[in-house]
Amino acid sequence: GRSAVSFLAAMSSATFDLQWKEGMVELIDQLELCDPQSSAAARSRIESLDATEQFQHFATLYIRYLQIFRRLEESYDQTVHPQKRRDVRKSLDGVIGRLLELREVLVEKNGGVPFFNLDEVLVDLKLGPEVLEVPVPKYIVEDQGRTLAERERLLDALLKRHASRDEQGEEDPAVQMDIDEALKIIQANERGRQGQQRAEGVKAAREREAWEERRRAAEEEGDEDGPEAAATSLQAAWRGSASRRATALMRDEELVFIGMAPPPPFPKEGDPRLRERQTKARRKQMQMQHEAEYRDALVAQDAVVYETEGPDMKEEMMDQLRDWYIRYREREGKFPDFPPEEVEKPMPGDAAEGAEEKGADAKKDPKKDGKKDGKKGAEDDGEGPPPLPPHFINTMKDSYQEWSDKWQHRDERLNFAQRHDVELVRQSVRPDVELRVRAEVNELIGRELQNLQEEFERAQGKKGKKGMQMASTLGTGLNVAAASPTLVQLRESQAAA
Repeated sequence: GRSAVSFLAAMSSATFDLQWKEGMVELIDQLELCDPQSSAAARSRIESLDATEQFQHFATLYIRYLQIFRRLEESYDQTVHPQKRRDVRKSLDGVIGRLLELREVLVEKNGGVPFFNLDEVLVDLKLGPEVLEVPVPKYIVEDQGRTLAERERLLDALLKRHASRDEQGEEDPAVQMDIDEALKIIQANERGRQGQQRAEGVKAAREREAWEERRRAAEEEGDEDGPEAAATSLQAAWRGSASRRATALMRDEELVFIGMAPPPPFPKEGDPRLRERQTKARRKQMQMQHEAEYRDALVAQDAVVYETEGPDMKEEMMDQLRDWYIRYREREGKFPDFPPEEVEKPMPGDAAEGAEEKGADAKKDPKKDGKKDGKKGAEDDGEGPPPLPPHFINTMKDSYQEWSDKWQHRDERLNFAQRHDVELVRQSVRPDVELRVRAEVNELIGRELQNLQEEFERAQGKKGKKGMQMASTLGTGLNVAAASPTLVQLRESQAAA
């Protein structure tokens, strides 16, 4: 039972994985060849076109992105793998943002009118008008399910409260009606009923009289051609009925085809739409189950990575920071303040010296620099503000690169149930573990530097009292108190020598 469900889930998941792949391949084609924000060749090609050709180009690009959006939206809605869904969502958000940007471009190219005709573009692409329909992403409703449910409950409570007040405030109109008015209404209804009954009786009597007349006329004429006439009448009646039935069926099919009438209902046993809804409901349940398992795995793997990799991270960070403050001591003659308000990455010696030289140059002649900057500012005033970075283009490129590195060549033949990948979970929690370990290392290094600073100050005080003869001995005593005695002792002995 469970293995069969997993096998079917794997088969259907392969379909949506293929749909995701097709969407990503089409996406990178548009980014590299057609989108002017991403491709320099497309940008130069669009600049050489006139206004009408530019509008057609952007309209074609809009339709292509709309097709990609449909593929990614359906793949995101039906994929049960929690990590895949997150990566599909990144691509989907980027495509939606780019669609909105392209629509604004089309409105601008259309003279500011938000309604434009894309029939010619659809004919060139050999596509139907249904391609232009923009479906609302299902995750917009699903992600806000709890909020929408609370809103519905609030509306129901308000409606019940106000409905009860209205019922209390209104009076029954029947209470205000007197007996004479009620009798008049009853009499009018009764007279109408009797008139309808008499009309139906007269109609039935006339039909019986007409039938009797036809029967007497047939008896007077005789039935010399009785069998042949009866056969002809039967044939005419059957052909007329068959023609009318075929015409009505053709009319109904045409109305359904042009969308003016609903399709005929299927029997519940073999209705494919009912089976599709049931399949989607099962996949939604599987989605929620896998999502809960993935969230539990994040917590569990966070603890595992902290226990297994945390000590190595801590040792490596401690070594780097110790090496950093030893170099700082050699260069500045004192220990640095640690930790600062915002911990910066340790700079290599050359980079630190370069930064210091830049700072010195900035202090030398600020007036000259101000004059130069003023001239540059005057020259740049005519150019206008720089263009904004293509945010959605970068999002789509990053999502494609992530899909290519992570999922394009991943072998998932053994993951029939499409559950989370443990190694990917560890990769996702490792940065958080590094931040936690770095905070612990910062605390330890801060205490270590504080101790070293106190020892250094005491050593400097003793040097002032006893003279320069005991400098090497006190330098050695300072190094004994350090957290990393071998490295600090070596540096101090070299400095004393």
